[in-house]
Amino acid sequence: MDEFGRIYSTGKRKTSVARVWIKDGSGQFLINGKRATEYFTPMFREYAMSPLVSSKTAGYFDVWCTVKGGGNSGTVILYHKLHYICCIYL
Repeated sequence: MDEFGRIYSTGKRKTSVARVWIKDGSGQFLINGKRATEYFTPMFREYAMSPLVSSKTAGYFDVWCTVKGGGNSGTVILYHKLHYICCIYL
C-alpha cells in the first residue's frame, strides 16, 4: 500500500500488460479511463469483476486499470491481478 492508500499490481502475458490500482471508495471500476460498462461486453465485465463479487467487496473499493495489448488476454490478466489483490490485501 502506498502513501495514498492505494494497492497496486502489474501483470504481463505475451504482449499484454495490465496495471491495477485499488483503494477504498464508492465502487467505481475504470479501465483505460472508461467505465467497465463501456469497456467490456457483459460477459467479460462479469468475469473481470468476479473477484470483487465473490469476496463481497464490490461497491466498497474504487478500481482503475490500464490494459495494453492482447485483446481478450488483457482481460484475463486484469482478472488475475484483481484476484491477487483481493486474496492478498483484502
